[in-house]
Amino acid sequence: MLEEEKKIFEITMSNWVKSGWYSLGGSGIILFSYAAIKCYANEWNFLFYLSMLALIFCIGFTLFHYILLKTTKFKITSQRIEKTEGIFSRKTTNLELYRVKDLQMKRSLIERIVGIGSVQLTTSDQSDHQFHLNGIQNYEKVFTTIRHQVETNRIARGVREVDQNDHFVTDH
Repeated sequence: MLEEEKKIFEITMSNWVKSGWYSLGGSGIILFSYAAIKCYANEWNFLFYLSMLALIFCIGFTLFHYILLKTTKFKITSQRIEKTEGIFSRKTTNLELYRVKDLQMKRSLIERIVGIGSVQLTTSDQSDHQFHLNGIQNYEKVFTTIRHQVETNRIARGVREVDQNDHFVTDH
């Protein structure tokens, strides 16, 4: 029998996930700020306005990626994982934990340095065969919790996985 659904974690991705975009936007801000100051000092009006326009674009670009990151949330319950994302329009994706077939924990060199990690799930779900929780804090705890909840849900629902390995089939 299935127990009542309980919330276990609610997590967001680390800012390090978007560090490349932040670096690009920050570099643009510095470059176009410098260009705007030089153009203003030399009274090059057209180039000044062009630099200001590029500066505003870089600020907006960086803010957009920050807000996009902060509006992406993962809620892990005893029965499912819910991913909500989007700034103006919201999209919510649900993954029932009994559908998870395999879990992987991955960490790039940068993720290892800054103390974050990613959990990747392979599922039998028709819409999402791969489900990623990228750049999260406490990734090891999240990984073991999901693994435990997957097993608990599979047992409660009577779900068994049957492997069909074609390598052992012989023709006579």
